Amino acid sequence: MMTSALLHLNAWTWTVCGVAIAYFAGTYILARRQRARLPPGPTPLPLIGNVLDMPRKHLARDFAALSEKYGDVVHLNVLGQPVLILGSYQAACDLLEKRSSNYSDRPSSIMVKLCGFGWLFALMNYGQEWRLHRRAFHQQMGADVITRYEPIELKTSRRLLKHLLRSPKDLEAHVKFAFASTVMRIVYGIDLEEPQGRYFDTVERMASVGAEVGVPGRFPVESLSFLRFIPAWCPGGGFKRWAEEVKRDLAQGRNYLWDSAKAAMDEGAVQDSFVTRFMDTLPADPKEAEEAEERYRGVTATAYVAGAETTNSALQAFFLAMAMYPLVQKKAQQELETVLGFGRLPEFSDRPSLPYVQAIVKELLRWHSVTPLGMPHRAVADDEYKGYFIPKGAWVIANIRAMARDPALYPDPDNFVPERFIKDGRFEFDGRDPAEYAFGFGRRFG
Repeated sequence: MMTSALLHLNAWTWTVCGVAIAYFAGTYILARRQRARLPPGPTPLPLIGNVLDMPRKHLARDFAALSEKYGDVVHLNVLGQPVLILGSYQAACDLLEKRSSNYSDRPSSIMVKLCGFGWLFALMNYGQEWRLHRRAFHQQMGADVITRYEPIELKTSRRLLKHLLRSPKDLEAHVKFAFASTVMRIVYGIDLEEPQGRYFDTVERMASVGAEVGVPGRFPVESLSFLRFIPAWCPGGGFKRWAEEVKRDLAQGRNYLWDSAKAAMDEGAVQDSFVTRFMDTLPADPKEAEEAEERYRGVTATAYVAGAETTNSALQAFFLAMAMYPLVQKKAQQELETVLGFGRLPEFSDRPSLPYVQAIVKELLRWHSVTPLGMPHRAVADDEYKGYFIPKGAWVIANIRAMARDPALYPDPDNFVPERFIKDGRFEFDGRDPAEYAFGFGRRFG
């Protein structure tokens, strides 16, 4: 009887083992086939994948070198996380625009959560909460409403000119103040006459943290998720200590900005802004009002940081271009003097009469990408592109800088040449407009 039971057990054991072996063999074969169908890229090493192939400093430039070697869709394996680098406008448009329903999500980042970035809607996963944040943002920044901000922009630009005339050696500080104060006025309704550290610290802190957590492979915990259980005080828990400090600083900064605006409203110093318009639309129900106000805190902070940081970067690049290309500066000055004469500064209404100045702005958008890699997208489901397999969960990154420096679209791409946007003396260009991709692809900016 025992012999019969053992034979039965052995038969059952062999059956289970056979099924398990068949399953794992099938999974292995499928994985090998999928690996063979993945887009080309550097050969990954065991366990760590392509970690050693990941750039450390000049991400966009080094990713462009990979695209030149492997093609416009490059696959990297970063500690098991598939990452796709899109090196051409066509590939980015095909995937992120035409298939936006599959690529509008953001990667689920452990570091984003640890840093308390859940309110930053640029990093939110695609869903209802993101839609509510996006709707609130576009109510304030849509094409039909942005003209209301022109008087604020003119006031700031004139103040910047005075500061530059008074102390040109402090150019970087003047530029930073000019555009942070512009966005502060538009978003929070607060006028800053002189730099105030608390406001600018928030911008710089958020921008630097965003640059850190947005790089694949920068934090091993993103791929080795069990590391998130390491206590902050343990060896190897330095990333958690850093994240706790960031979370505290960002929460304080975000709340400080919002509360400062509300305090100004309570004191009767009300100026039209995101905050005043948001507060006017709060629901009557207390619970719904609390949820809406929390959402608006995030939207305003996102707008403040994104607006101040990108505009500051663009204007500093403008001064660099004017210093490097004095003939361009001279042509622009001649056009301004011809159209405006002497004693008058340009208005927005002068734009159609200033084709060369408009060409400079367009070339600046191309020559200096304010978002060189945009924000990473995430594949919601398995996909296929040009015969290549794209696995669910893959990070998809559009190399915007590479697109802007494509010599097939822009001859002599490394030089600043506004004339490429001038045709027969008019502001006109037959090729790819940098505005089509400079701020990202798909249903969400970045």
